[in-house]
This record gives sequence, structure tokens and C-alpha cells, in this order.
Amino acid sequence: MFDPERICRVLVAEDVRFVLVGGLAAVLHGSPLPTVDVDLVPDRSDDNLERLARALTRLDAKLRTERGPVEAPIDAGFLRAMPLMLNLVTDSGDLDLAFEPAGPRVGFEAWDEDAEDMTIGPGIVVRVASLQSVVDSKRAANREKDVRALPYLESLLEELDRSEGDDST
Repeated sequence: MFDPERICRVLVAEDVRFVLVGGLAAVLHGSPLPTVDVDLVPDRSDDNLERLARALTRLDAKLRTERGPVEAPIDAGFLRAMPLMLNLVTDSGDLDLAFEPAGPRVGFEAWDEDAEDMTIGPGIVVRVASLQSVVDSKRAANREKDVRALPYLESLLEELDRSEGDDST
């Protein structure tokens, strides 16, 4: 069962610093394209990785493999050793930790720069990557599913830019 609100609720409750990226970020900006996972860029500080590990334990996270979920001791040391990406299955759906997502931004701080606070559910406020950052990342990843999504996301970006221009006049 995919429940992104619960995933975010647990992360926020554990005080994890992260930025939502990918499809869910696009949805929160108004994209009609469906998403089946939560993608996030976590802060890699030691304290934050400890909090993230606690949240992942609460979510019963397991490694996502082609053969199905695999149990692993997901602690701060394990998370610290991950170079770029960690794909997980939780009791609330798939969760991808992108330590260095594709695109011009590198690391949590760079993604957080133009992120904004958004509400994903009652009392759940999360940092969400700008739509421009999501588009840039999907363009850089150049995966088939991202290439298919780009025309919709670029159109939404243009629409949002136009509406912001209308607000300032």
C-alpha cells in the first residue's frame, strides 16, 4: 500500500532533514502524473543519519531488489556508506534515498536552497524541491520514464511562471 503521507509523517516525527524530489515533489507542485514512490535527498550529517535510521526502522524498511525485499541492518553507518542511491521498500510503499540525484545540484544543501515548505497532510510540513530542480534532475537522469514526463512538467513550469508573473503586476 502506497502511503506517502505516512512516510513523511514518520520522517517529520523523527526530525529528519530532507528534501522531497522526483514525482511526489512534482505532484505537490500540481503535476497530474502519478507516482509510485517517495524520492528524497537526506542531509548526510551524522545526527540526521541517526534520525533517518530510526525513521526507517519505524517504517520497517528493507532493501528493494529485483527478487523482492531483503532484510538488512539499516543504521546510520549503513546509510553513511551509501554512495549515491538506496532503494527501499517500507510498510507504506517504496522509498528512494537519493544522496546525489542526477542534475546540476549536488547534495542536500544545494537541493534545499530553492526548496519550499509544503503541507503534505494534516500537520505534516516538508521541504519540497522546486519544480525547476525536479525538471533539471529528470532531464539529467534521461531515463525513459523521465523523458516521457518532461513535456508535462515543462508545461506546468511555464504555467506556474506565467501565473507568478500575473501576480506581480
